[in-house]
Amino acid sequence: METGTGDETADRHGRLLAALVGRGDLVLLGSDAGVSELVGRAAPLRLVLVTAADGASADQIRARIEPLVKATRPGGPPTHFVVVGGDAAAGRAALARAAPLIQPVRMGFHHVDAAGALARVKGQALPALEEACARLAEVGSLDPEALDRALAEGRALAQQERAIVDRLTGTRRVTVAIMIACAALLAVSYAFGPGTHELALWRMGANSGEAVRRGEVYRLLASAFLHADVVHLLVNMVALWSLGPMLEALLGPRRFLLLYGASALGGSIASASASAFAEGRWGVGASGAIWGLMTAGIGIALRPHGLLPPAMIAQMRSRAWWPLGLNLVYSLQPGIDLLAHLGGGVVGFALVVTVLPRGLTPVEQRARERPSDAEPRPRPLLTAAAALTGAAMALSVVAALAAGRPWELAAPPALERTAVADVGVALDLPETLARTTSVEELDGLRLHSYGRLPETPMMFQLAVLPRPDGMTPDQIDEHLEQGRKALDAEPPEAAVTKSRATRLTLGGRPALSVRHKHENGLELVTYVVALEDRDVLLKAYVAADRPASWAGIEDRVAATLAPQ
Repeated sequence: METGTGDETADRHGRLLAALVGRGDLVLLGSDAGVSELVGRAAPLRLVLVTAADGASADQIRARIEPLVKATRPGGPPTHFVVVGGDAAAGRAALARAAPLIQPVRMGFHHVDAAGALARVKGQALPALEEACARLAEVGSLDPEALDRALAEGRALAQQERAIVDRLTGTRRVTVAIMIACAALLAVSYAFGPGTHELALWRMGANSGEAVRRGEVYRLLASAFLHADVVHLLVNMVALWSLGPMLEALLGPRRFLLLYGASALGGSIASASASAFAEGRWGVGASGAIWGLMTAGIGIALRPHGLLPPAMIAQMRSRAWWPLGLNLVYSLQPGIDLLAHLGGGVVGFALVVTVLPRGLTPVEQRARERPSDAEPRPRPLLTAAAALTGAAMALSVVAALAAGRPWELAAPPALERTAVADVGVALDLPETLARTTSVEELDGLRLHSYGRLPETPMMFQLAVLPRPDGMTPDQIDEHLEQGRKALDAEPPEAAVTKSRATRLTLGGRPALSVRHKHENGLELVTYVVALEDRDVLLKAYVAADRPASWAGIEDRVAATLAPQ
């Protein structure tokens, strides 16, 4: 070991190194030019010994140790820096200044003075270092043969860890396929023109408990491939890329596909259940599935099933809970689907701690053997289950597209003549609205509804208002004028923009019209059309982001009102 810092300091460094290696739980990775690096054999720990000449100043010691501190990579094990030698005051001052304010990993800074006394300058104490310093007088430096043996063991351990890391980053076919599908579907959702994106998401399979209970179960999986915008996609895909390749390599592509699909389904079911408490709630995103992957990683750390070496498991356990805590806080923000996250997370964790890893080959064994498959033997049932999962996800997207026909949003809607049941009135309605009907009683009026927000760009409600028999045209004119004044005097409570009611002619018939805008951007257009023997109240609820191809549809529909 070359030091160039004085025989006594070099001897002290050598004896401390021998005491640490002699414990059996630390492995020597390198020792040269007065710097030695050790790592834990089964626990996440890194220890860096740096020799300083006994007469070195604080600036000289800091210049020696600071590059080593800055080279520490985020995500690594807790790291302790130990300066051996140098004046006590100078060594401690140098370590205090070298300690970064924001640390990439947990760090400790220690000094061993000329007398062998250990001082903790910053960070947590390290019992292994304290015990080794207490034995300095009892041990000698490693002889060349012992040093070579220790370094050879360290190189073997490092080579094994590199092989394991290679095995855990080499398989990503399923992950990439999912990312491509999500990106492609986002592009499709923007392809139908301005103002169509949210409507396209609905038609492409956005998740909704109301729709699922009506039989549209394909939404449970299709929604996991849809995203609200580019930022939403990027956030989820970065998370998927950080988790997916490792889990796919560890579990194998088939089990990973089962994990992803089951987590996505669990998140969607949990989210859909919330619609019982929030009418009109719907959502999109892969976050339920990604939460399943995140908690699967926690499950492997807590119950590894022998898949990973102890040091890697210990390191995973030391940092497993931070992502969960941060994501949980983020999930509590408005507009974030907490239930989807929790549902996917519960499913992913449950699968990994119970059945999913059973029968897998440990990664250390895979790194030594060729072929190095995760599965020691073929499993036809597992292959069939993975194939069914992949088919279910693909078919759900196809079914959503076939049922929703989002491409229709790019063209003006076709109108079809629609008879309003039991009232003797007919009107022309867009086909998509005419297929979605309901009837309810409200304040003594029988309301016939066509369309359902946000599934359709707009919704119509129609009611027939009785009128005294035998009214002359002048009386009808006076009747409409009174109605106009009533509309101006009683605007909807939720309206933030109130226009004046106007008299107009629709389809050759006298009518009233007034527009109001609500806080959420929804526009309400109210029509009263005078037919021969009755008045018809028609309300059009127009989404704020309706497609340009739907502009003015409410006026066209109102102009077609006529007796049946």
